[in-house]
Amino acid sequence: MTISVRESGPVQVVDVAGEVDLGTSPDLRRALFDLLGKKPTLALNLRELHYIDSSGIATLIEVLRSAQRQQTAFVLFGLSPAVQDAFRLTHVSRVFRIVETEDQAATST
Repeated sequence: MTISVRESGPVQVVDVAGEVDLGTSPDLRRALFDLLGKKPTLALNLRELHYIDSSGIATLIEVLRSAQRQQTAFVLFGLSPAVQDAFRLTHVSRVFRIVETEDQAATST
């Protein structure tokens, strides 16, 4: 898994590529928690994420809850087909704010 961070105005964009599983989800968790609250919106670009397991989904839910407590918008965008399938199978699609593009993520606060 690779994680890169960039700023786009009031949005902190995190590009995640590869796989998020039991071995890599702690790294993702650490990176996201370090970024929470630095900008009004934290947006995850999941276009290059090819796999996510239940530990990765649990990490995203944990970050979402913390973001809500801090009044930070947490938005996911560009979900790859594999991630869409995982979200659909685990019924978490309705829990997250999910949009198609980075521009939509920036305006969905």
